[in-house]
Amino acid sequence: MTYQRPRTGIIATLDGREYPATLADQGQVTLLSTTDPADPRFTHTPSGWHSTIPAAALERLDEVSTRADHLGHECLVVGISAQGSAGLYYLGPDKSKAAADGFVQIDPGTWAKNAPITELTNYREHHADLLFTTWLTHS
Repeated sequence: MTYQRPRTGIIATLDGREYPATLADQGQVTLLSTTDPADPRFTHTPSGWHSTIPAAALERLDEVSTRADHLGHECLVVGISAQGSAGLYYLGPDKSKAAADGFVQIDPGTWAKNAPITELTNYREHHADLLFTTWLTHS
């Protein structure tokens, strides 16, 4: 799989392989692949390969976002330009601190800033387990 940085969206793990995914109806998940996964559950279409399977068949189903710290603030990394500028959303609770450090309010409650990627620390992926409640009720 070719990764785009920052990696975001829904990622499903099936038989040890990760696939970009979308949530379908009634506990179903559609897995996507741009290359032939050599798996008979996938169907080839003009846009690539896809397979809709029950979420219960997956090993993992995560919503992935990328986070980093900037000037001591936890931020969501929403994009990185080819020139090395990172688009950031402030995730902290104190919006006055965001404003003091150059974040600009773009929507109610949303503060954004572009910063050189070299100013980011603690760069990491954040995974929210979308199957947690299912596993919790079946344990």
